[in-house]
Formats: sequence, structure tokens, C-alpha cells
Amino acid sequence: MDWRDVFADRMDLLGDTAVIELLKLAERPDVLSFAGGLPDAATFPMEAMKEVAVQVFDTHGSMSLQYGPTAGYTALREWIAHRMGPVEGVTAGVDDILVTTGGIEAMDLIAKTLLNPGDIVIVEAPTYLTAFSVFRCYDVEFVAVDIDDEGMRVDLLEERLGELERRGKRAKLIYTMPTFQNPGGVTMPQERRRKLVGLADRHNIPILEDHAYAELYFDHPPPPSLKALNPDGVLFVSTFSKIFGPGIRLGWIAAPPAVVNQLCQAKLGSDQCSSTLGQRIVYEYGRQGLMDSQIVLSRALYQAKRNVTLEALAEHAPPGMTWTRPDGGFYVWLTTPEGIDSTAMLAWAVENEKVAYVAGPSFYTDGRGANQFRLCYSFLDQSLIGEGISRVCRSVAHHVERRHRARIGA
Repeated sequence: MDWRDVFADRMDLLGDTAVIELLKLAERPDVLSFAGGLPDAATFPMEAMKEVAVQVFDTHGSMSLQYGPTAGYTALREWIAHRMGPVEGVTAGVDDILVTTGGIEAMDLIAKTLLNPGDIVIVEAPTYLTAFSVFRCYDVEFVAVDIDDEGMRVDLLEERLGELERRGKRAKLIYTMPTFQNPGGVTMPQERRRKLVGLADRHNIPILEDHAYAELYFDHPPPPSLKALNPDGVLFVSTFSKIFGPGIRLGWIAAPPAVVNQLCQAKLGSDQCSSTLGQRIVYEYGRQGLMDSQIVLSRALYQAKRNVTLEALAEHAPPGMTWTRPDGGFYVWLTTPEGIDSTAMLAWAVENEKVAYVAGPSFYTDGRGANQFRLCYSFLDQSLIGEGISRVCRSVAHHVERRHRARIGA
């Protein structure tokens, strides 16, 4: 069998295998990996989780192993909807919530429901690389809008929308992560959020708000979600991967009931329903207040790791290297002097310094970001972060010096 003649054409749309490769790096014991955006296992309160799992089996028995409603376990949906009030400032009911198999399925369901081949999707530059894989499956056209230290530049978004209008086109969806953005680590202030939702509303473009990291803030809560500012025009996606554990594979969408109904139709052809057992465990765990306690502990741990990361960068970074200073989440975004190729440098760093990151071009639609890269400080043991940062900085310094020598030789 020559499988090359069998694969669907859409596989050519998916691009590189950066995510698969970076997850492999996390398994190598000889490499200090800042690559995969994995939570620290120390945030998993195993004894409490085991007790809740036993309670679920004792109380619900075989029902925990049955199929469930496509929209999700009703008690969990009610709990999510109720919690979104005090946590997000969003008024929601059970009919506004769809439980999904992680945040990635949530994005895929939205794409499947809204997007036709050739539709235009607005994305941030840089943005979450797995979102590209999701949207590319639907053969869309990307229009990228640069970010700065305050997230997506809404002034540039307005320009892009005007350009599209002059071409007789309109965007079908705006994808944004306004809080502790991946990969930038930056957060959009409230006034810019208001401008963003107002602009999208005027152009009748739904916003997909990726809220994956927003509860993991450090000193101060972030501004209100986009969903809170425009409940009808924003499709809110979040996940239990960062506040409970990624192995549970659960997330949710908050959307108008008419949209949820359509998403349920799409989910029937995806997985029919998300894990019944997982949903009942998450519900019981959340109902008992254990998730909120876990989040508080997680914030403290990730803030300490963020601090060590920034201190090590300040100590070891070579001249000309800059980085973001996140107020929450998992990521720092670094920019090296011009002329440094972060992709080539990664191969050298893994081989010679035994350290890994994610190279910048993976986060752009157009191959930019050659002199940028992402560090994730969440997974590596805190005692190893300083050494890891030192290795990263030595890698950058080596390539800066090599480029300098090449210029002199030229």
C-alpha cells in the first residue's frame, strides 16, 4: 500500500509537526524543556482527586460509564454557567454551555459550524500555533494582525477590515487570546477590549475568545472577558486543562443557545459526547470547592516560576535580547537581535546545550518570527529554571557571536 496516494488533500493544509515534536522533547530526560505548554504536576492534588473519583463511582456507579447528553452533563453545565458569574462577570444559563473534549475540540466545533473553504479568519501575530492546525483543516484564508505589549492592535485590525471591505470581502471570525496570550504572555487592557468588541460588532463578525489561561493571574485579576463586554457576539472557549489537569480532556464553550444547538449537531459527528466519567468527576470536584483551592495554589506556584524566569533572563541575557513580562499564564516571548534564526538555533541548543524552546515562525501564518521564540516556564522544575535560562542565553550569545564573526569575515 502506498499511503501517500490515500491521504486526504486537507492533510497538506496542516503544515508542520511542531507540536508533535515539541511534546517529544518534554519526554527526553537529558533536555531541559521550555517547549510544551504543560502544567506542573505539583498542581494536581492527587489524594483529593482520587477521593472524588471514588465518590463518583460509589454514588453514580455504572452511570458514570454510560453515554451522556451531547451538550454535556447537565449538573456540570449548570455549575459552569453559575461560576461564570462571579469569575467572569458573565450571566449564563445551562442552555448557553456546551461541554467539549478540551479547548481544541471547542475551537474545532466552532470552525466546523461557522467556516466554509475560503472564509477569512483574523488571527493575532503571533498566535497559538495549534489554532492554525484547527482552522487550516477548513481551508480558510488567514489575515494576521500584529500584537504589542497590550495584545492585538485594534488600530491595525480596523485597517485590515477596511482593506477587506474595499476588496468586497469580510472576515468570518476573529480569533484572539486577550488574557495572558499564547505565545506572547501579554494581556489586553479593558479599553482596548471595548474597542475590539465594538469594532467586531459593527462589522458583524463573531469573536472566538480563547480564555485558557485567564484564571491563572498573579498579582491582580485581569480585565473583564470579551464575553462579559458583548455576550451575544463572543464565543467564549475555556478549558479544565490548566485549572484541573489536561488528562481529563474537558473544556467548554459559552455561546448563545441557538449557536450551542448548532455546535451540538457538529459534535454528534465528532465524538457524540465528552467523557461522562470525566464530567462527573470535574463537577463533584468543583462543587466541593476543590478546584478553586487548586487554582489559588497554582497561581502561587506559577508566579514563583515566572519570577525565577525573569530574574534569570535579567542576569544572563546577552545585549539586544528583549522579552515580555507576563502577569499570569505560562509564557514569555523573546526577541533576539536581527539576523538570528531561532529555528536553526533550536537544533543547535538541543544538541549542544540540552535545552529546548519553540521557535518563532511556528506562531505566524507568514513565516515571520525568525528571531523570536517562546519559553514556557510552567512545566520545568523551579530548581532547574535558572540553569535552563542560562543555557538558552548561552545559545543566543553563541549565535550572536557567530553572526558577528561572519560579518567581520565578509
